[in-house]
Amino acid sequence: MKKVFKDSKAASLLSGKGFYIALALSIAMVGAACYFAYTQNKDSITGQLDSAIVTEESSESEQNVWDRHTDIPKVTFGETHTAVQETTVAAPETKPQETDKKDDKKSTEASKPEARKMVMPLEGEVLVEFSNGELVKSGTTGVWQTHNGVDIKASLGDSVCAADSGTVSAVEEDPLWGYCVTIDHGNGVVTRYCNLNKGITVQTGQEVSSGEEIGAVGETADIETNEEAHLHFEMTKNGSYVDPIKAIKK
Repeated sequence: MKKVFKDSKAASLLSGKGFYIALALSIAMVGAACYFAYTQNKDSITGQLDSAIVTEESSESEQNVWDRHTDIPKVTFGETHTAVQETTVAAPETKPQETDKKDDKKSTEASKPEARKMVMPLEGEVLVEFSNGELVKSGTTGVWQTHNGVDIKASLGDSVCAADSGTVSAVEEDPLWGYCVTIDHGNGVVTRYCNLNKGITVQTGQEVSSGEEIGAVGETADIETNEEAHLHFEMTKNGSYVDPIKAIKK
């Protein structure tokens, strides 16, 4: 009877202690499992942390580079077009210097032909006008004929000058018009000065200037001897007679 009681008491005692032993073993196993999991993931976690640190340091280093080179635009996805626009630098506007404009103006003016203004060979009253192809009665011959120039009243010996610059193309004594000088002014314009005296001051081929004296009024034109002393002055344009007064005063 005592033996049965002892066995029952031992079983009860073992039963109570067994619970705590099982609990301890369970905790030990859980701890072992945690330690095993920790050791397995330690390297992975450490690698991830190192990678994050390196990435952060790289980002900080890159940020420092951007900060040092602020003139270099930052390009991000979706902003490529904007970045290109920001890097486009407009060329500075070049304004021509005033001196260049002045030089160009001087060059242009120098290339322009010299503006020439014709002058009257002498001043005086017009005795007979240009007939423009119409027939008029001559006061000397009494014949109806064209008057291809103008007769300008003057005194014997009055100076006669070139109406414009040009080249003397003829110095002659004409049977009807007396001593005459013909000047070619270029551009098809030719002038002729008749009824001069012998004191002609130019010669054929000579260059003359506008207003330069070429001779003096005489009375050598037999076809107009009944008129007062005068200069018979003619002008042609491309071979056709024109009114010299209108041509000069236009």
